[in-house]
Amino acid sequence: MKGDNNMERQVRLGLYRALRKVGVSRQSITPEASFSNDFFFDDVDWKCFLCFLEEQFHIEINDDEAQQLVTVENTIDLVSKHLSLN
Repeated sequence: MKGDNNMERQVRLGLYRALRKVGVSRQSITPEASFSNDFFFDDVDWKCFLCFLEEQFHIEINDDEAQQLVTVENTIDLVSKHLSLN
């Protein structure tokens, strides 16, 4: 279990770094925050965010998966899933 908690912590930190790189304020980042409603992501923000995320974790997020990303929390879940498969 401890390894899982450490992985989730690393995923959260990496995700927060990617969000900060696209200009999201620290105070806005919560697990339930929505990319479209809270962060007001446009197409450029999405592309940059996904690029940072893939680079940060050395994963590839396909288009279907990207369309399912709605909140910070479900993005953490998706990245964790990718990392556990490796």
